[in-house]
Amino acid sequence: MQYKRLLECLLASGAMMISAQTAFAQVGPQPASDTAKAAVPEENTVVVTANRVRSNAQTTAVALSVFNGTALADAGVGNVQALQTIDPSINVTSAAGGAYVAVRGVASTDTTETGDPAVPIARDGFFTNRSFSIGSSMYDLERIEVLKGPQGTLFGRNSTGGLINIITAKPRETLGGYLSVDLGAFSTVNLEGAVNVPLSDTVQMRFSAVSRRHDGYRQLTGVNMDGDDEDAKSARLQFAFQPVSGFEGLLSYQKDKIGGVGEVTKNSPLGVATPVGDARTFEGFAPVSTKLDGERWRWEFSYNRLPGDLTLTYAGGYDTQDYRRNTDATGFTVYPATRWFRQGESPATRNHEIRLSTPQNGRFTAQAGYFYFTEKNVIDSGIYNLAMQPGVPVSFANTYGLKFDYLIETKTQGLFSQLGWKLTDDLKLTVGARYSRDEKQRTGNARLLLGALVNPFIGAPAIVNPGNGNMEESKPTFQVGLDWMLTPQNFLYTKYATGYKAGGFNSNGSAASIPYDPETVKSFEVGSKNSFWDRKVKFNAALFYQDYQNYQASQMTDALSSGGIFNVGKAKIKGLETELVVTVPELARFDFNATFLNTRFGDGIVVSEATTPPTNRNIGGNALPNAPKLAMTAGVQRNFGVAGGDMMARLSVKHSDDFYYSVFNDQDTRSSAYTTANALLTFKPADSAWEFQTYVNNLTDKVVVSTITRNYNSRQNVTQFQPPRTYGLRARYSF
Repeated sequence: MQYKRLLECLLASGAMMISAQTAFAQVGPQPASDTAKAAVPEENTVVVTANRVRSNAQTTAVALSVFNGTALADAGVGNVQALQTIDPSINVTSAAGGAYVAVRGVASTDTTETGDPAVPIARDGFFTNRSFSIGSSMYDLERIEVLKGPQGTLFGRNSTGGLINIITAKPRETLGGYLSVDLGAFSTVNLEGAVNVPLSDTVQMRFSAVSRRHDGYRQLTGVNMDGDDEDAKSARLQFAFQPVSGFEGLLSYQKDKIGGVGEVTKNSPLGVATPVGDARTFEGFAPVSTKLDGERWRWEFSYNRLPGDLTLTYAGGYDTQDYRRNTDATGFTVYPATRWFRQGESPATRNHEIRLSTPQNGRFTAQAGYFYFTEKNVIDSGIYNLAMQPGVPVSFANTYGLKFDYLIETKTQGLFSQLGWKLTDDLKLTVGARYSRDEKQRTGNARLLLGALVNPFIGAPAIVNPGNGNMEESKPTFQVGLDWMLTPQNFLYTKYATGYKAGGFNSNGSAASIPYDPETVKSFEVGSKNSFWDRKVKFNAALFYQDYQNYQASQMTDALSSGGIFNVGKAKIKGLETELVVTVPELARFDFNATFLNTRFGDGIVVSEATTPPTNRNIGGNALPNAPKLAMTAGVQRNFGVAGGDMMARLSVKHSDDFYYSVFNDQDTRSSAYTTANALLTFKPADSAWEFQTYVNNLTDKVVVSTITRNYNSRQNVTQFQPPRTYGLRARYSF
């Protein structure tokens, strides 16, 4: 693609942007402006906090998509994994016991206890570090903001690829609520509700809860059970209060429980390219169970009556989670099953941030703050093999037991500031900087027991290997940007930013800790957000270039290793994002979103593959993992009146080109191109508080892979899948 030529054309037409509102937009009031040519207030203004202050998405110089709670519920988005069905820039890769998010082809594939995401997930500004927690239910939401590109200046925490910010619905001053019931295929029973109560003129309360359950999408033969099921419950209680003028406070508590089998995998021999046969029924080697108990505390206080109209904000929180995933093949003789495996993690996380900001409607704006993050994760995991059981081939010679006992401590501190100057009424310069310091250490050991029939949890004599590791580093990052309000409906911006993802050490505790260096990125972006023809047409686009140094890639170095992260050199990403929304009065609304990517590793990069013996392979020029050349979503929505009420019909489509899950770009770790479709029909009776929906997701029952990884120990590919066709009925009562 001739990006330079395309940039010239887009600039000449003044029609460029980044992804913004999307067809699913959060509606809210637009802040007043003090300039003659400031954006005219719109009926459907999208309010976001992408710059840590409230602003109109169409005049915010950040590449972002915004989805409101109603649109997320209509699309059946109940967890982060489902976001990829409505945003083409997102890929979510599952891994049994974890998952990671890629935005614009950027992700951290290390889902272990020492890994950190390249696309962090924040719930009301609180960072979620562990990969297994991103499957927690999302419910009673105000909106979700997907920020694209490096976000290190204001958000930090390794956000080299972007950030997903989940904003829950907050207490309001009016009495109300809702109750929703969803009954569908695979014995789906989803219940969700919320109630909002003003306790006084200055105190409000909101309680919300959800229960989601469905049977497994996959039938596992040999163990007579199904997997890829869901059994999740959560409840949230919030209090908002305004004791004096200018002061606002919020307290929140949430309890999460997840059970059931969880995600399961299908195995196939190495070198066998996808498709991998029947994705609904396949062999299971052992019963699996998953359990997560979590508690989340949040608080936020702000005061906007300081001298100079400054606002001081303090936000904090505390999370505890207890995660257990067990595989128990005791009594089963299906080769090559693991006889017993337990993944146990108990992370406790604290976030604190204090910010000072000026009013955002002046010629000069500023904000500055301090961020503090800690996590203590207790690891209690182990494995012992089936190798010497009767009937198992003796050629499976990896007969050992392992027990991991670790404490992993992570600490991040950041000082940040962002300043803005209006050079004219229409032209604004923004500069920002952040200084980050990261520390991570692991203490404890791994016990290796030779002889597969020895359970490492009984404390038998063993070879003890210390698994200590330590990392300390710091890095400044910055950004500079210029935005221009061409007309009240046409906004143009350009931005240069640097990003940084901390280094670390690999998690394979049965061997010495191998450190890896920080990953850095330089990003240039130009974009525009536009409304035409009385806001009946919206066109947004962004053109971006990202240059990575010390790219952190996941790989295995030997067949017995659990693998890890290693620096593999340079990588470049060029891309274009577009969003088009067209509303034809009395007919329908049409929306189209696309992400075009051109990714490649630098020349002459040689990495070791964990074959036996290990093989050095040149990945120079290969495409980055999780980076389809084209991904797009499209939809058509029509509203019309019928006898007794109003109807809304929507059909949406998601297409993705093929892409790879490995830096080696092998065909057996390739996701084939796919197209899926969803359909929704909503009926709202006249003068009624009820709403009824029928839906079908993955209309054609397309088999779509969600991850493929190589297991060099058992010489197999491990594959997981996105959900098959699902359908059901929803009813919602609002009061």
